[in-house]
Amino acid sequence: MRSFMLLICVYVTACGQSALPTRGVPVTFESACDKANQGKRIMLEGYVDFPENGVDDSTGMMIMRVRPRLTGWGNTVGADARIGKEPNSAEMPHSGYHNRDLRLHLADGQVVTYWNKIKVSGTMYYAHGQAPGEYWCAVANTLYELGSGYQPPFPK
Repeated sequence: MRSFMLLICVYVTACGQSALPTRGVPVTFESACDKANQGKRIMLEGYVDFPENGVDDSTGMMIMRVRPRLTGWGNTVGADARIGKEPNSAEMPHSGYHNRDLRLHLADGQVVTYWNKIKVSGTMYYAHGQAPGEYWCAVANTLYELGSGYQPPFPK
């Protein structure tokens, strides 16, 4: 019986989803891609928008762009998000989408859009994204939370 329970525990662990994402250590956008952060959980606070090249839903994931300000593309970092309506995911946009169509589901289930400031935590790795919003690193296994400061109302 004990062996059977151990086998069940191993099976559930192997087949289950990975652990829930955790909050990272706050870093600046200027230092996010530093070699010292590779493989570590970091947290950035900024604005997120869709990838410039479109969204391929065949993988169930998208790499969005996170930047410190709505204006300008300096110090952009990539951030993965599952496609869906669950916590820590982004809804699949319609064809011909614009950034105003972004619907990001935060860890607490709240839905925000591209002009809401958010906190994104994830494990930093080196990746390259295309311009505009070119980035040299990204974060994976992301946790999305509401950022600080003024939050405009959700658009109608």
